[in-house]
Order: sequence, then structure tokens, then C-alpha cells
Amino acid sequence: MSLSAQVWMDDEEDLGPRRRGIEFGLNMGVYQPFSAQPDYDYSFRDNAANFYNGAAEYTLGDNTAGLNSVENRAYDTWTSTQIISLLQNVGYNVDQGLNEGDTPIYCFDLMTYQTSMLFGLRMAGFFSPENAVVLSTDFASLKAIGQYQIEFTNLPATNQMDKFYEGGLFGEERRFIASIGYRTSLYINRVSSWLFEIGGTATGTQVIRNYFVVEGTPFQLIYQNTGPGQFNAQTSNLSNIGLGGYVVMGLEGLFEEGGNLEANFKVSYDRIKLGSQERDDFDEVRGYSQMQWNFALYVTWMIPPHIGDFVRASF
Repeated sequence: MSLSAQVWMDDEEDLGPRRRGIEFGLNMGVYQPFSAQPDYDYSFRDNAANFYNGAAEYTLGDNTAGLNSVENRAYDTWTSTQIISLLQNVGYNVDQGLNEGDTPIYCFDLMTYQTSMLFGLRMAGFFSPENAVVLSTDFASLKAIGQYQIEFTNLPATNQMDKFYEGGLFGEERRFIASIGYRTSLYINRVSSWLFEIGGTATGTQVIRNYFVVEGTPFQLIYQNTGPGQFNAQTSNLSNIGLGGYVVMGLEGLFEEGGNLEANFKVSYDRIKLGSQERDDFDEVRGYSQMQWNFALYVTWMIPPHIGDFVRASF
């Protein structure tokens, strides 16, 4: 699937193929978004995962749905009744509802992203065996995890062991990462080389879901309130794009018939944008917009230009 073939040098004293033209490849690996540690005031707002911390500190900016807090959702009469019923089913001696002031609900800046699978396509335009211009597009589906806490202040003295309840808090997000850069190789021998790459990125983010869980039952935080006790769960359609840069270091194995295989480690410094990018009266972005370090470890199979002939010969 290449516009030009890899022609190997006949002279054994020379290293590497005569690579010219365009080659295509497939990326597959893991992607780890930035997860910060809390600073002196126990917050780390530079961590994008905290967009989903349940406090609704940011504005979603989506015309089809809104971002709500765990507190507002839990204090609703219908939701409160559901939560109390779930807790009573597992032995919590809670008779009163969840009422503002009487039952504090805490959300923390402790959200972190889980490591995600990464998939993508790659195109490299070689103008010499060592040098090429590279274009990649990758996709990762992310999940942020954290906790919230409910404090029951009006429990009987004999029930103080159940004073706090901690539950799971989750966010789901998609990232589309486009990058263009310059690649150079340092040949080790005829069948392997070190490779280095540097360039720019455009990271598209899409907020999908945000919800908290009580004993296995999810309660959506991105939703439309269509009436008393009636919630229409939504998936957001909002997407943003931020620019950044990246570097890659890898090792490539060169094969005459099966294509080339690369093992790459990528470090990028990207602007991550979540939610509304409008500014408030204090000139601060209503959503999230920060530069972050992100990491990826992946392999790339560079499809051999003569794959058609190779497949036919195998049969």
C-alpha cells in the first residue's frame, strides 16, 4: 500500500534500504494521560481528569446537555429516595433523606485517568533512507476515576460506624490525536535502526459521560431535567481542539517481505480543552484549558509496499 517500493541495496557494505516515496502503517499501543499529584492546598486543577470530579466547577458548554454536581443530583427528591433505598439494602441504617445542610456531600480533586488503548494510522513520506515527513492520526477512549463522600450527620449514636459512605465517580472521554513531524533514522545494521521524531500535535477531545455510582447503580451527571424526578441521560456532543508538540524515540526492525516493525515511545505536551471555552468576567475559561504532558507506548507496522505480491506468493 505504498506509492514506492523499498529497494534493498545490493552492496553488502551499505546499510539499510533505499526508501523513497510514501509508506503506510498501523499504530497500536497504550496511552497514558497526565495525572498530577495534589499541591500544598490539596488541589491540582492542572489535571484534566478533575473536570469530572462531581463538583461541577466547570461549564460543559453543550447546547444539548448540562453538567451537574453530585450534590445537586443527590438532593433531588426522587434521586435521594433511590440512594437511601440502595444504602438500606446493604445495611446502612439511614432513615432520613439527603438534605442540603444536613447531609454534606464532598467531591475531591483526586480524579485520575486510567491507561487506555491507542489505535491509529500512519503515513510517512521518505525523501532519503534516513529522513521522512510523518503524519499520524490516533484514537484513545479514556476513563477518569475518583471518589465522592456522603456524610450522614443525623445518625443514631449506635450507628456511627456508618457515618460516611464513599462511592465511585467516573468520567468518559474520547481523544483524537493528529500529529505531523520530521523523522530521522540512525541505522544499526541492515535490519535495524534507531529512529527519532519531532513535530506538532492537534488533540481533539470529546466529553462523553460523567456519573457517580451508588452500590452498582449509576446516576448520570450529564443530563436534561425533563420534569420532577425525570432525567433524560445525555451523551455530550461537545468537542474541542488544542495544539501542542511531541517527540518520539524508537527502534525499527527492517524486513524485506513482511514490512517494517517499530517500537515507539512518545512524549507530547498538549493543550487539553474540555467544556466551554468562553471566558467569564474574570477572563478565565469557563471550561478546562491547560497544557499537559501525555505519554504513549506503541508499535507501528509499516505495511510492505509489495504486500499484494507477498500475499499471493503465500498461497
